[in-house]
Order: sequence, then structure tokens, then C-alpha cells
Amino acid sequence: MFTLKGWSCGILGAGILGAGAALAQPVSATRIPCEIFIAGGGLGGVAAAYEALQLGRQVCMTEITDWIGGQVSAQGVSALDERPLQRENEIFPRGYREFRRRVREKYGGDPNPGKCWVSVLCFSPQVGHQVLREMLDPYLQSGQLRLFTETVVKDLEIEGYQIRRVVAIRNLPKHAGVAPEQRGDLSSYFLDFYRWEPTKDWDKEILHFEPPPERQGKTLPWIVIDATETGELLPLARVPYRLGTDGESRWEPSSKPYRDPYCTQGFTYTFVIERSAVPQVPIKPEFYDDPLHGPYYSFEHPRFNFGRVFTYRRIWGQVFGFGEEAIRVGDQSMQNWTWGNDWRITGPEMNLILTHEQLQASGQLQPGGWMGGLRVEALRRAEQHAKGFFYWLVAGRTDFLLQQADPNFQKDFYLRYRYLKGPNSPMGTASGLSKYPYIRESRRIIGRPSVSYPGGFTIYESDITTRESELNRGRPFIFYDSVGVGQYPIDFHECLLPDFSLPPSHNQDAQAPSYPYQIPLRALIPQRIDNLLAGSKNIATSRIASASYRVHPVEWAIGTAAGHTAHFALARDLVPAEILREPLSNLQLLPALQAQIQSLGNPIQFPGTTITATDWAQSR
Repeated sequence: MFTLKGWSCGILGAGILGAGAALAQPVSATRIPCEIFIAGGGLGGVAAAYEALQLGRQVCMTEITDWIGGQVSAQGVSALDERPLQRENEIFPRGYREFRRRVREKYGGDPNPGKCWVSVLCFSPQVGHQVLREMLDPYLQSGQLRLFTETVVKDLEIEGYQIRRVVAIRNLPKHAGVAPEQRGDLSSYFLDFYRWEPTKDWDKEILHFEPPPERQGKTLPWIVIDATETGELLPLARVPYRLGTDGESRWEPSSKPYRDPYCTQGFTYTFVIERSAVPQVPIKPEFYDDPLHGPYYSFEHPRFNFGRVFTYRRIWGQVFGFGEEAIRVGDQSMQNWTWGNDWRITGPEMNLILTHEQLQASGQLQPGGWMGGLRVEALRRAEQHAKGFFYWLVAGRTDFLLQQADPNFQKDFYLRYRYLKGPNSPMGTASGLSKYPYIRESRRIIGRPSVSYPGGFTIYESDITTRESELNRGRPFIFYDSVGVGQYPIDFHECLLPDFSLPPSHNQDAQAPSYPYQIPLRALIPQRIDNLLAGSKNIATSRIASASYRVHPVEWAIGTAAGHTAHFALARDLVPAEILREPLSNLQLLPALQAQIQSLGNPIQFPGTTITATDWAQSR
């Protein structure tokens, strides 16, 4: 670590984020060369690194939390969302298969440690992080991988059509009170992480990630992969992207004639509760009766109750079952419930992911002005909401939805349950909340234009859905440039207005099964910047299609494809878009990339895939 000297600060006026973001960067910085730079250590980032490392590449990866794994660890959603076709036939990327095997190994071979019923594999978020670290540890030990946790991207230096440098800030805790297991909620320090200057809690190390000297002067000096949870690099790179609902389209039978950048899926701070031997004394949060919190909570449907909610995403269990009779002392349940701890309230003054106009107004698109692109007040509200949901689960008497049908309905008390927090808890945090919220919807790139996609390549609802429409083919669209596969229903945790109603722009009606589908290479390549790849939920999908591509195995497959594409392009010293510029009648590069991906155990199509047969394309 070094002392920051010789810098000047420009101060933003009060805006969306308030005052205090410095514009100019310090003159001192640590230069770090790498062939592949990955922003974001979630599942997509880990998968990209895992593949690229095994192909021999030097990789650098940054992550805002101290855990890698995103959905399965830092975001606490350690209940894998999978479909039977993929699971029963092991049609997953080989790294994902290895992850699942190692998780079970941690529990002595137990196929489902949580005995949950939402998935066939539920486990502790701490175990998710531990397994992924062990998978990457050989490369960390050798120095082939350099991992920078509690580190955020602050700026990109762009020359022509390529990113030449990534500027990042590494946050170093000054005292034990801000160690990962001791600090407050994310909203209390999120902005501090993006400040150039040291704060009362954090020292700073400025990092400049750059291509290695031996690749300077090449057509492709290095590759940058955006695997962040919200597509943070897209505004910084000035590439076209979408946010929120897309508006009406002939390719989207469920679309509405409204564009709404504020309507993104609800995000969730997860937490874990445990069955105790003796009654607990719940403390009612001071914010519990706020109109945006207390009235919201619900079991959602008469067939649900506390026992079913607890066993739904149970991460440690002793007896499989669907109700209270299957709960034992010591059982632990991760809570991720739509009408519970989802934070879905949005609008121009309440949205989480700031729009382009909001970023401009707050100065975040000025050089050195980036402050994460999120509304901190939305993070704070969501943190409160999750804590309020725990109180409602154990001591609440109301039920927002059920009492609309039966005003006399009263919920029972469930006092033999405690909220887990602290360094040894499944979330590993002082508050008991996940280290980062579970993000279901990101900024999404718009792919490059072509004759078939004059507005830019996009995966649409009609490419994957089984919904009856004039575009329904009885199978998914088959992409010639497939670099991965996935399947999951189109599933929305839809945004809500402050009165808990759906906005006119909502896509809730798009909920539907999907066919098994593909991940096309065109969905990973943004416009304008030649050495940037999308590596997570930020690929080129419509908002409706993104509701299927967001889950664990699909995000892993996206990252796998990004890691392979990066290696392939670097080995041939060509930008990734060149792979797609060959005439269809004489493809050579694309088949070579696809062969490379498959040779290491990563499927790019489902067995039996043809244009005419449909047996392979059953939605279930």
C-alpha cells in the first residue's frame, strides 16, 4: 500500500447521489498487466476465469465483496435454479458440474444438504464461496490469476475502439470494525468504495490494469469482460445498452407499448433463519410500519404457510418435507421470497440502477466521476425491507394478499426461530444480510447491427418461449453461432409502484415456460468497443428473454463462453467481432471456436438439435 499524493478534487453538486464525488484521479497508481481483465467475481466472472485459466491465460479479476460466486455466495441465493432436461442429462458446462460435485462433497456426498424443495441442491452461501475459491486456488497460488476483492472499477481509458486501461480502487480496511464480518450494511459504505480519497474507514490503492508489455502493439492487446451484476462497465465504455422494459415489438408477443427504464426486476437481500430449541424474542424494527414495508408482506397464496416457506429454500435440513412437521432444531433456511424480502418498488425517485440520464445528471459519466451507478437509498430500503420480513415471518399477524380475500385472516406466531448473523453465519456478515443483493436484471448490451438485426442483435422472447403466437415454431430458434446452452422459465419478480400495483409497462404477463435454448456469440459482443465482452446477465437479450437467462447455470454458461472467446481471439490476435464477419458459406473461425468450447466439456447445443425435429425441444 502507498500514500496518495498530489491530486486535485472536483466536487459534484447535490444530485441523485448527493455531494462529494471526486473527479480527478491520484497521480500514483500500481500498474498490473493481464491478458484478460474481468470486472465482477460472480458466477459469470468465475466461469470466464476458470476456462481462460485452464487455457493458459493470465487473468485479473476484481470483485466488490470479499467473496466470489455472486448468486451462490455473496448474494446468498445458494439454491440452484435448474431444469430437469439439463440436470438429468448433465447438459451443463464442465466447471458448473465440478462446482456442484464439490459442494456435495463438502457435505459428505449428501445430494441435497438443505432438503429443500425449490431445487435438488441447496447449501450454505459460505460453502459456495469456499468451493469456488478452492477451484481457483491453484491459479492464485501460481500467480496466473490475480484476484482483487473489495475492489471496484472507477474509470476506463479508451483509445479509438478499444479499452486501453481499467482504473480501479482497492479498498483496504483501516480497523477491525470494517472487516467483512464486522462492518455495517452495504448501503453504509457503498459510496466510500468509489471515492478516490481515503475515508475514516478505508485506505485506498489505485490500480491500473493494462495489457502485458509483450502484447503492446498487437491488434488485440487484451480483452476486458464485464461480469458485474449491473453491467457497470457499459455506461463507462459508452456502448449502447438497454435498461428496463423495451416497449412493443413484433418479436415479443407479450411486450407492452411502453418503454420504462425504471422498471427492472425486484432485487433481494437474502438472510438465513434457524429453528431453535427455545422461543426467541423478536424485536420490531422501527421502520416496520412504514407504508412501503409493513403492508407488503404475504405468504402469497392460501396453500403457502410458514412451514412451506421455511422448507422452500432450506440450506441445512435433516428430514425432507414441505411443512412444519419436517423442520428440526438446527435446520436453516435462506429467505428469498417474492412477497417477502424482494424490494420491487421503483420509479424515477426510487429505482436502483440509474438510467443514462440520471448518471449524466449526477456527474457519474464525467471523467473519474463514476460512483457505482446505483441509488444508495434503494439499497438502504431493501436492507430494511429484508429485516422487516424476518420480523413479519415470526411475529407478524397481517398478510397483504390473503387479507384482500379474507379480511379476518390472521397469521400465526412462529417464535422458535432465530435470525443468523456474525462471522460464522451462512452469510458471514454482522447484519446477517447477504453481502450484496441478489440482482435479477442488469443493463443489457445491444449487439452489433446486421441485415437481420438492423437495430442491433438481440435474443427475443419468441426465440425461446413456448407461448402460442404467430412466431411459435414448436422449438426454439437455432443460432448458428451458439457458444452455450440453457433453459429456465421466463420468470419475473416484477417491479411495483409505491401502492404495490403493477405499472402499465410491466412484463408480468410474459411469465411462461421456455424451450431449451442457446447462447449466441453475437449476444456477448457489444457495439463500438472491440475488446469488450459481456460475461453475465448483461448480454444482448430483450428484457423478457433476460428473465430466463439470469439463473445460475445459464450465467455460468455465459461466463464460460466469454472466457473461451477471449482466449480464442487473443491466440489469433483478432477482435471477437471478426469471428462473425466470415461469410456463412465459408465459416472457419466460428467452427474452430465452437470446437474449442466443446473439447473442454462445454455443450453448445442440446443432444438431437435439428431444424426439423422437435423431440429435443420439450419445454419440460
